[in-house]
Amino acid sequence: MGPVISRRALMAGAAGAAVLLGLGGGARYAWALSEHELLRPPGGQDEERLMGLCIRCDRCRQACPMGIIESCSVEDGLLSVRTPKMNFRRSAVQRTLGTNEYHEATTGYCNFCDPDQTGCATKKCVAACPTGALQAFDEARESIGKAVIDPVFCINYPQLGQSPTGCRLCIDACPYGAVIMNDLQRPEVIADKCNGCGKCEMVCPSGTYRTHIGESTLVEQATAGAADYQTSLDYLRAHGVVPRGINVLAEV
Repeated sequence: MGPVISRRALMAGAAGAAVLLGLGGGARYAWALSEHELLRPPGGQDEERLMGLCIRCDRCRQACPMGIIESCSVEDGLLSVRTPKMNFRRSAVQRTLGTNEYHEATTGYCNFCDPDQTGCATKKCVAACPTGALQAFDEARESIGKAVIDPVFCINYPQLGQSPTGCRLCIDACPYGAVIMNDLQRPEVIADKCNGCGKCEMVCPSGTYRTHIGESTLVEQATAGAADYQTSLDYLRAHGVVPRGINVLAEV
């Protein structure tokens, strides 16, 4: 038997439904407030199904042992408020300064509730969902999203006079062999192997090494016609944070 829906959860769902009904013709505008596809927990990749069944009960967030599910805010779109999304930047890996060594992360990414990768594990977020908004999920065949390299922020790409560092944190961190070092000594994502677990984004050190690249720099370079900078600027404006050298994006 699945989880029993509490009276409080039912009331929250009813209140959310009332708000949506009250929006009426403004619903389309509310959707437009979200300028990017949200990264949903495992089993929530069918956006229409999730939005139709999610009662904003917050159980999936509470159940997540890795601390990466959070509730959407108004900035994510009015209709998405209190629905779940993934955030791979809630934790930081402890690194040895001056080296590429880091202590193995135990939280901050999705291990699909299967840390030993033995398969057939029950995802705690899916099990906690009382309505089926999150469905059964097989990380060997399905993906939360796909990792994408941002050449402006990846520290193996020379930007603004800096030299590549030889960093391979995302490569070493990936449990699925989805990130490799190519012939140019830069990370490359093998999309077919990536299931969007987010460990690569979580360990990426670009937030330390690329702090000099802010919105003003992105605007300046994008205005000058630099396509990579325009892509990074679009990410910042859509997500409210600067990209990292590698980012997991929802598939559209």
